[in-house]
Amino acid sequence: MHSALTVVIWLLAVLLLVCFLLWVYVNVRARGLDSHVGSFRCWARADTHSGWSSGIAHYGVETLSWYRLVAFSTKPVFTLARRDLRVSTPNRRAVDGSIVEVQVQAGEERWEFAISPASYNGLVSWTESGPPTGTNH
Repeated sequence: MHSALTVVIWLLAVLLLVCFLLWVYVNVRARGLDSHVGSFRCWARADTHSGWSSGIAHYGVETLSWYRLVAFSTKPVFTLARRDLRVSTPNRRAVDGSIVEVQVQAGEERWEFAISPASYNGLVSWTESGPPTGTNH
């Protein structure tokens, strides 16, 4: 009986250690993503019938990448090309105006973001300041 109790205690200790290490990994990953220059917090969904997922979007030189906030993967869930990116006008979703909802589309891929007005202004500025998409001869 004594050895069975010792085994159970060790198994619980190992389980707690694994859970703690997973928690640390997820938090360090999220802080790392959030600390990059050009990152902003936002919620995203593929369509109006899907639920919102919290995440962090990151402006690259030529792409906008979105990462799920709580995840084990280091890869973005989706990446949109800057040259094709179109951002809709914002729709206010919070009574105090602290959240706006916008549609973001690049080619055939369409996503909805719920972001702060400041992040919306940054997104539009980043999109508009990209290199020209057409060629003039």
